[in-house]
Amino acid sequence: MQPIDRRTFTASIAAGLVSTTAQAASDPGEVAVGPMVGHVATTSAMVWFRPSEEGRFTLRVHSKGGKSDLHATSESKNESDRCITWQIEGLKPATRYRYSIQSESNTLVSGEDYYFETAPEDGRRSKVCLAFGSCAHIKPLPLWTQIEERGAEGLVLLGDTPYIDSTNLATARRKHREFLSVPELAAITRHMPVWGTWDDHDFGRNDSDGRLKGKENTRQAFVEYRANEEYGDQDQGIYTKFRRGPVEVFMLDTRWFARTEPSPIDPDKPTLLGKRQWDWLLASLKKSTAPFKVIACGMIWDDKKNGESDDWGTYSHERSALFDFLGENDISGAVLIGGDIHCSRHLRYQTEKQVGYPLHQMIVSPIHNSTISSLNVAHPDLIRGEAIPHVWLRLEVDSTKQPATLHAEWVQMDGRKMWDLTLTEDDLRKTV
Repeated sequence: MQPIDRRTFTASIAAGLVSTTAQAASDPGEVAVGPMVGHVATTSAMVWFRPSEEGRFTLRVHSKGGKSDLHATSESKNESDRCITWQIEGLKPATRYRYSIQSESNTLVSGEDYYFETAPEDGRRSKVCLAFGSCAHIKPLPLWTQIEERGAEGLVLLGDTPYIDSTNLATARRKHREFLSVPELAAITRHMPVWGTWDDHDFGRNDSDGRLKGKENTRQAFVEYRANEEYGDQDQGIYTKFRRGPVEVFMLDTRWFARTEPSPIDPDKPTLLGKRQWDWLLASLKKSTAPFKVIACGMIWDDKKNGESDDWGTYSHERSALFDFLGENDISGAVLIGGDIHCSRHLRYQTEKQVGYPLHQMIVSPIHNSTISSLNVAHPDLIRGEAIPHVWLRLEVDSTKQPATLHAEWVQMDGRKMWDLTLTEDDLRKTV
């Protein structure tokens, strides 16, 4: 089984490999980081690792019974910051596999805590639970442990995860290493799939867009330190998607292309997504057979109303065209997720005439403790909103019920009561 060498990444600390965050911080370039489970589909899985030195390393995947069924070998090189990602194919759907990692002379990673579970078959009735979050500092937090305790089987990072605020390649790599070495995060990602996109601070700078000089460096670090199935197209952008049971998640890149070309909707206005990402998104949505379709990005889908321009309100021509597309093509089950603004909100857009049903936006921010209450602004479609620290979104999708249901719950780390939302497949379908 051949690994995909160009996709070299990073992840969390493996117990027994790196014992403390302090050790990683004292010499972050010389310690091992990971392993981390990346994109996992029905019959394939990606595992990421950053060993402490160059060399050849082998991932072995074990089915029930402990036999080594599949393996892949790849080389750790300094030119990619020693990051490795293996891709294993030929797996069975909805099946747990254990894995181990070996150097040419030693077993580096092995044990019951190193495993992944493949996704259920697309058309099979199933229940899945995903965690979404944005805006996280590099410090230990019990929130990461809470995500697993609340039953999440996958983690979606929406951006500012971590804060880099630089386009220097060495700085970006170091920040990713430190983030993925947070002990509680590392403990769950060695067996929980992780998908990610970026927002402004991990793209390069606050409120930055595609004109930012040096963005190629932060993209290189992102590709090295994440294990998504894809990263945009032809070395441009990092947008990606994944399907897990009854939900498909479309993760947008709202930074790389912003203001770099005319909008594919209106050539007299600047673009947010860029033509190639726009075409990819429309084609992917039209092709999707998932009962629920989550369109997620770092920025919010309306106007911050604070003088900044990094929100969908600035590019309302593309947002309106996307909503028109959903309605014209009878695309059901769509919901929106955003982050960025250091407060959490639920909006129910009155898009019945445009889309055929109301679109719900779920804003979840921040994972860290810094809130911005002034961004919890009035909006005619606002249902709930509050600036609360340490928040993540728990999304449970269940197609074993008829009609299938989506349950979203804003969860606060310290137990403060927030709110939730339940939608059925019928609620998100054109009725006329």
